[in-house]
Amino acid sequence: MTGVDLETLIDIDVPEDLSSLSMVDLRTVRNQLQDVENGLSFARRMVQGRLDTVAAEVERRTDGAGVGSDDSVVERLSTALSAGTRSSNLPRPPQELEPPGWVDALLVDLDAIVGPTDLGRLSELDADRLNVVTEELASIERQVSSARREVHERIDRLQAELVERYRSGASVDDLLP
Repeated sequence: MTGVDLETLIDIDVPEDLSSLSMVDLRTVRNQLQDVENGLSFARRMVQGRLDTVAAEVERRTDGAGVGSDDSVVERLSTALSAGTRSSNLPRPPQELEPPGWVDALLVDLDAIVGPTDLGRLSELDADRLNVVTEELASIERQVSSARREVHERIDRLQAELVERYRSGASVDDLLP
């Protein structure tokens, strides 16, 4: 990816010893990470949607339809895009729905690989180009998912520290946001 450096994006300072942070600082860092996670989650859905659409075209061809065939990938999209929409992970608290501005740079990268117009013409791509698109999208999806996992681990550490402080008798003033 050229427009977004995920390593820099998720490089929010979380000290190893969380006991050195105040409740306010714990919440502030957690909120910063949740904002990054919101953007990563949105970005992952955008990448995954394109990857699923391309996979539907690959499947269509595997089932016998050739390049330029009238057998439409659109007929397969509802199945392709709904696959894996249920997660076995614990639910997370609701997040701000507006993705951060840096996501726009990622969308530019995605459009360079396969833009919205290109998605409508996947049947016209030759097999080599379709493979390149698949590999590039899968690479971005792995990068975003990896960054997202790392952010989740940091959020979970912070959340565990907050919960432990609540359990150990933090004052009422400390409990208020």
